[in-house]
Amino acid sequence: MVANASPTQSISDEHGDKKMSLDEKRAAASVDVVEANENDDDYLEQLGYKPEFKRDFTFLGLFSLVSSELAVLPGVAGTIWYTLGYFGLVGMTWGWLVAAVAGQFLVYSLAELSSAYPTSGGLYYWTYMTAPPKWKMSWCYICAWSMVISTPLACCSITFSAAQLLISTVQLAQPDYSPQAWHTYLVYLAMMTASYGIICLPTKHVSYFNIFATLLGTVVLVITTIWLPIAASPNLNSAKAIFTDTSFNGTGWPSGWAFCMTFLSATWTLSRYDVAAHVAEETANASRTVPRAMVWSTWSSGILGFIYLIALALCATDVEGLVNDDVDQPLGVLFNAVLGQRAGVALLAINFLCQFACGVAFFVAASRIFFAYARDKALPFSAWLSHVSPRTQTPNNASFAVFVISSAFGAISIGSDTAFEAFFSGSTLAGQISYILPVLGRCVYEDNPDYRPGPYNLGRWSRSIRWAAVAWNAFIMPLVSFPDYPMPTPQDMNWAVVIYVPCQLIALVYWWFWGYETFKGPCPNLGGAKESQTLTEHVKQEIAQEEK
Repeated sequence: MVANASPTQSISDEHGDKKMSLDEKRAAASVDVVEANENDDDYLEQLGYKPEFKRDFTFLGLFSLVSSELAVLPGVAGTIWYTLGYFGLVGMTWGWLVAAVAGQFLVYSLAELSSAYPTSGGLYYWTYMTAPPKWKMSWCYICAWSMVISTPLACCSITFSAAQLLISTVQLAQPDYSPQAWHTYLVYLAMMTASYGIICLPTKHVSYFNIFATLLGTVVLVITTIWLPIAASPNLNSAKAIFTDTSFNGTGWPSGWAFCMTFLSATWTLSRYDVAAHVAEETANASRTVPRAMVWSTWSSGILGFIYLIALALCATDVEGLVNDDVDQPLGVLFNAVLGQRAGVALLAINFLCQFACGVAFFVAASRIFFAYARDKALPFSAWLSHVSPRTQTPNNASFAVFVISSAFGAISIGSDTAFEAFFSGSTLAGQISYILPVLGRCVYEDNPDYRPGPYNLGRWSRSIRWAAVAWNAFIMPLVSFPDYPMPTPQDMNWAVVIYVPCQLIALVYWWFWGYETFKGPCPNLGGAKESQTLTEHVKQEIAQEEK
């Protein structure tokens, strides 16, 4: 194939002037990923995109990036309300384990797609390529805007959670300190500024940062898992209690549903692994490295998290006291009680650092999503947003846009915690919708003539795993929209649907007046390619004409 030929030219180069049969055209409609894998940039060009990044992410760097985003150590601390707070000790053990294992169906399904289509567009590109022809544009558009809604808000959520961890650390160290809402926002803004500075560096430096953060978090997690029960001994819960005690119910729901709500901890912590896909164009041997990083990081994080939660459950002998303490961070109170003030402060501070690294990883994902979507002319100011810095070879304009949006959203927390948390709920629902659409497309359009699996594929298990992922996601989506209690007050209400639906309506308004003129799905940016059509679409037109 000629390196900078357009998609239509590529077909002519490969087949000459002879008349192609229908089967040959269908075969040409999708790239043979295994053969193209030997040269990442050649394969990216066959998908229709001009290589613009330096491929500095190795497997170790990418595994560390995803693991930093999953961030088990601070993730468990930030979601301890969903496990310990909702259903006590059993929520910490079985609640995490069930959700972590069930969530792997979706991980494997998306990993398979990342191998077939290793582009920065990720989820919405996969949706376009897998959905039935009648629904391609609508599903792609919904998925893309779900990503645009979800990722910056999730970036806010993670960074704000880190700011709260730092404030809680100060409270443990200085019991007389009384934090104000604006204190947390200033910390949040400083962290956002630092994150923006880091992700504007060349990719290899971002990779080094995440390797360090992952190593630090893993070492401290292992040490804490061993040290905490030893320090608390003999005042420990029994093994029977941590796996069978269902006496505590912090929600107003029946025990069965309260247990299901504990799934939110693992669902929230072990998500956003698709960051690997969004830096696929910056990764060497992407069609193999990206899916492996997704699968390995989620399994390792899930297992480490389960062992860590067992250690915490053994030491959590006073559940109500931990949940109701004024510090408002049960793990900080537990560390302080078992290890003493200095060690408790130190551990919570390290949790803060790991959560900050998690925010950086989210920032990377958000900037690449904005870049990819703008490259396909689906956002206002697309030309500016899709610009890649020639010095660092990173999308710094898209990063700046994410920084401004996230900083503005954070200011809402000064006026109302309820309003701010409402956006987090909406981002979680939006993320689940964007995850499931490409998998659902593969399920309902199984005989897609254009789809070719990549070198990482599930073989004969693919269909069963994908349908299991769809079923699990259909259960999780309403779960993330439920309030903590029946008949909630406005402060306790889960506003996920109320936030997500208006945001999608705004996207539809944009589509109705402007977006339809520019966004035609993923569009090639190679010289000579028609911007509104991919290689697959060109060949489809020829197939349709021949069939007529």
